[in-house]
Amino acid sequence: MIAGASQRLDLTLRISDEANAALDALAAATERSKSFVALRAIDEYIKLNAWQIAAIQAGVEDADAGRLVSHEAVKRRWLLRAESGGEG
Repeated sequence: MIAGASQRLDLTLRISDEANAALDALAAATERSKSFVALRAIDEYIKLNAWQIAAIQAGVEDADAGRLVSHEAVKRRWLLRAESGGEG
């Protein structure tokens, strides 16, 4: 669950028959309720997307501040990494 989530609110949403069947199957396989599985899925989705948005915003701030790396520098680094077997 998301850290600091102390209050619960009801949420109603519509899902496809396929998503409902998958949710049923996952709930049964894990011996959890559909609500538990759906809440975990929503929490994970929020965490993943929050991380991605924060990383994108940090990248934009770096670019705005002129902290950039040229395409050639990145290419050189990846070629060296490939030649060393993925190390570095």
